[in-house]
Amino acid sequence: MLLCYQIALTAILGLIFFNAFHNLCVLKKPPTEGPLPDPPPLVSVLIPARNEGRNIARCVKSLLKQDYPRLEILVLDDGSTDQTAAIVEELAEAHPFLQLIPGRPLPPGWHGKAYACHQLSQAAKGSWLLFTDADTVHSPRSVSSVIRAALREKADLLTLLPYCITETFWEKVTLPLISFFFLSYLPVGLITKSKEPLLSAALGPFMLFRRDFYFWIGGHEAVRQNIVEDMGLGRLVKKAGGRLVLMDGTDVVAVRFYHGWWEIWRGLSKSAFSAFGSSLLPFLGLLAFNCAIFIAPYGFLARSLLRREATLTLCWLPLAQISIAWAIRLLLARRFRMSYAMAFLHPLTVLVGVLTSLNSVRWTLTGHGVVWKGRCYRFERSSFGH
Repeated sequence: MLLCYQIALTAILGLIFFNAFHNLCVLKKPPTEGPLPDPPPLVSVLIPARNEGRNIARCVKSLLKQDYPRLEILVLDDGSTDQTAAIVEELAEAHPFLQLIPGRPLPPGWHGKAYACHQLSQAAKGSWLLFTDADTVHSPRSVSSVIRAALREKADLLTLLPYCITETFWEKVTLPLISFFFLSYLPVGLITKSKEPLLSAALGPFMLFRRDFYFWIGGHEAVRQNIVEDMGLGRLVKKAGGRLVLMDGTDVVAVRFYHGWWEIWRGLSKSAFSAFGSSLLPFLGLLAFNCAIFIAPYGFLARSLLRREATLTLCWLPLAQISIAWAIRLLLARRFRMSYAMAFLHPLTVLVGVLTSLNSVRWTLTGHGVVWKGRCYRFERSSFGH
């Protein structure tokens, strides 16, 4: 029985490896050169900002350096208590296409980012709406690259996997989970080709919508109670028959998702359970599956060493499983410019993911609510995801 289990586990890991390898082959990058339409469409860059004093200047300055000729940049100050608004106002004095919008008070039944993005969309004039986060930094060719890509791919929503800036140990350990999830478990080619909403992916730091289609699906108002509004919007695009395109954005946009351990803990706890539809049993099953294939092999190997028995079931097959997991992480580290050394700490990465996921369940099911940016959300459980 144990032999069958170990063979099955090794085969599953082999399939995950080949899926990740295939995904890396088919995942395109937006073209950094090439012609643009004449005249180029107006692009509205929309940035929700709440207490982003440490990030907003770097983000906006990178957008002010874009080589794209028709651009408006709108920043919504969502009730910040720091210097966010003052920083944007100072930059706007020298750049007429940059505008600060004071946010309205958050109404009942909305979460903060969704309402901020909703207000931005109402003020935007562009035929393309680019929602990006205040903690992003853009290359000078960022906007022109994605417009070329969106027109070429006939996308209704184009979203990017960004380059992840990691400074602390826990950021380097944990944040590879983002690219690992998308590229190991999802068939990237089917995200665009399939009409199945579950086969979708969207990342909030960079989401470029065709304006008409964004309003057709209801915009952020349609996901006003979805804590992971980016994934919710991606699924709505697929449900409406739209074309969703995921690309490798590591050359055009970078983001530092979290600063240090406590932001990682709160950030992943905010979104993990909701990202999977807040369905308890499937979610716990997924966590158990990850423990079985990425953590348990180390237990079998340790048992083999303690017993000094180099058997197929306790040593060689678990060693093969560990090696395959390392190979997946090294492939992703090479493509997304992550730490090679951290690839060998993959069980720790998975363990942190499992613990924050369990805390996410606790927050949701015990009435603690989801806490983020100084606000606590206690929506009905059914509204946390799709």
